[in-house]
Amino acid sequence: MAAAGAGLFLVLFSRFFALRPAAAQRGPPDSGALGLSLHPPYFNLAETASIRATATCGEEERGGRPRLELYCKLVGGPAAAPAGHTIQGQFCDYCNAGDPNKAHPITNAIDGTERWWQSPPLSLGLKYNEVNVTLDLGQLFHVAYILIKFANSPRPDLWVLERSVDFGRTYAPWQYFAYSKADCLEHFGKKVNARIRRDDDVICTTEYSRIVPLENGEIVVSLVNGRPGAKNFTQSPALREFTKATNIRLRFLRTNTLLGHLISKAQRDPTVTRRVSSIIHKWMFNGCPSLYSRLSIIWHLWDPVGAGLL
Repeated sequence: MAAAGAGLFLVLFSRFFALRPAAAQRGPPDSGALGLSLHPPYFNLAETASIRATATCGEEERGGRPRLELYCKLVGGPAAAPAGHTIQGQFCDYCNAGDPNKAHPITNAIDGTERWWQSPPLSLGLKYNEVNVTLDLGQLFHVAYILIKFANSPRPDLWVLERSVDFGRTYAPWQYFAYSKADCLEHFGKKVNARIRRDDDVICTTEYSRIVPLENGEIVVSLVNGRPGAKNFTQSPALREFTKATNIRLRFLRTNTLLGHLISKAQRDPTVTRRVSSIIHKWMFNGCPSLYSRLSIIWHLWDPVGAGLL
């Protein structure tokens, strides 16, 4: 079963989660659509955040001791064998936290390198469909957008982007992600791709849960664009509140699989389940310190009329 990796950028793969770090960017995608309210300063908040995952390929859950875990990719075969080996025509390799060349710790997701984070393959248990990745920002920020880049696995099938404003004591959903209209209704009680009518609406989208691309997929979440207050951020208390976070959590609920493998997966066929995990290559999110943070002086640059600190 494949494992996934991600970075902030976050990068996820089907059947497992994997994250890989991404290059820093100075501004958010389509920043021109944000008007005067979300101009610089922007920061890649992931670069200075602390990060943790509830499970990682090659590590024991309790104590983090190294263990050897076999995983296989959804794509690739004998031609890719020099970097690993093939089993029944599948390109496979091992995770091992004790070997720097085989380790895929969650810190890889935000370190700015080409390394990635990877969750355990489902061959170790279907419980690894559900893995949490949490970032601690250390203070209150307004987050403008989040970019997750996946590595050698597809993007997850079902998951929730969550935020905390009380340093991780409680979490609330920011956005839901599902494979189908039925999944949005059944799991989250939401209509799929509903029109955003209020600045604090939480939506469910199917845009990023397709099986393709099998590798190097991206998820871009704008928490401002398309909302009623986007062009006048400073005058929308609801939008300012909606974008606040001290912690960000990716709560993966189900990995993505090739539909033809569903029966085998349910039967715990190892030729299938060892190819399923999550892999994040990089995770990146941009934002500014909150108006109420100690760094609020920076918000002089956010005042569209030059009235001073907001």
